[in-house]
Amino acid sequence: MINFENSLNTAKQQLLAWSSYAKLTEITLVRDAKGQISIYLMPKSKPKIDSNELRAITNTLAKALGSFFSGTLFIENAEEWTKDLFKKIRELRIEDPNPPATTTSPKWYLIERGIAKKAWIQCSQNENSAWPYESTQPGSKKTLPKIVTFYSYKGGMGRTTALTAVAFELLRQHKNVLMIDTDLEAPGLSTFFFPADDEGLINKGTVDYLQLKNMDKNAVIDMTEYIIPLISPSYIDSDMGKLYLVSGGQLNDEFLLKLARIDTQELNGEKLKALFIQLLKDCCSALESDGGIDYILIDSRAGFHDMAGIVTAQLPHGVVLFGKDSFQSWFGIQQAVRTIATSQTDKPFAIIVDSGCGFNGLVSEEEKDNFRAKSYEIFCTNYYDNDIQPGLNAHGEAHDPIFIRYSATLAGDIPLYDGKKVVELKKQLSDWSYKELTYRIMEQFGENPMGGSELNE
Repeated sequence: MINFENSLNTAKQQLLAWSSYAKLTEITLVRDAKGQISIYLMPKSKPKIDSNELRAITNTLAKALGSFFSGTLFIENAEEWTKDLFKKIRELRIEDPNPPATTTSPKWYLIERGIAKKAWIQCSQNENSAWPYESTQPGSKKTLPKIVTFYSYKGGMGRTTALTAVAFELLRQHKNVLMIDTDLEAPGLSTFFFPADDEGLINKGTVDYLQLKNMDKNAVIDMTEYIIPLISPSYIDSDMGKLYLVSGGQLNDEFLLKLARIDTQELNGEKLKALFIQLLKDCCSALESDGGIDYILIDSRAGFHDMAGIVTAQLPHGVVLFGKDSFQSWFGIQQAVRTIATSQTDKPFAIIVDSGCGFNGLVSEEEKDNFRAKSYEIFCTNYYDNDIQPGLNAHGEAHDPIFIRYSATLAGDIPLYDGKKVVELKKQLSDWSYKELTYRIMEQFGENPMGGSELNE
């Protein structure tokens, strides 16, 4: 029985059996938002494919695919108007990752046209980060912040905690840091710094910016209403860098109504990405006179969410991935690694974290070996170039895990504003593993962290 899972392969088999298959140089299968398949063919110059041959394959596909066939089958250059159509097809398509097992031409291509999840499924290596990696380097004409996204497939993995810990270590390295909460369905970064019932400390956030700019791209925005300087002496010492936060937004009765109006399924094309880039640029401009920003740390939504796909795969220069040694976690990590590796023209660096691991504060060598082996398998298959694959035990490579031990202190709320708890919280957030993660990030940008050698002693 024909279904979504076997429809693409069924279409391929029908085309392989077509008498005119050898006359083709390229085949592009397009599966639209409904799941229906359209077919675009590029023939060789000779011999030509006549109308009877086209009618035969169209009837065959209709019979084999049923409602999964859109009825659309086009030949390039058959008519003048198809030139623009095929030009667009070439812009969107990727090489089919599962082409038919045949050594003969044609080449096979694929386009998945989902309504949502586009950032996760349309990975054609055509994206660019918010600004070039080269612009983050000291020798550039104007040094721009380094963008790192923290992503986990499942919630409760310590992603936001690690982001905060890395931010503090960067402050100790005399870096200025901006944290941005894009986990809009469950924003929690601000709760580290403000009581949940203290609405006066949070005015506007990411959801407000996206809603306003989506409605009016030319809207003039006062970024001081969005950027919160975090200056409490409870967690910021005088000799540290500066810390800023763009929260998800004020959690009041209007929050969900704003969120509903930036539903990413309604933001066509690259609009959502463009809005995020503008948010980053507006933040940089607003803070330039205050010493500027060295790092932007983005807290991503968990799972295969549209926003998560954009801020994880299309915007950053690097990604920190959080997981556990479980089937569900590895499934999500594998998809994330594949998307990160194939979205941008220059793929971002990746760092993987085994989060909340160990027992009684210790991580066994067996647990480390098992996690590293699975990580190595995934990165070799989905991230590393075939001719440049490091060894299993190579240190500092994308697959080389950082092990963050489980901490009961950090497992619940982390109220850094609470004077009775902040000392112990700061101690836990200064664990070796968070330092190692920070140093690994800095080294990816060619920076030599102060005190970084102590991890190797």
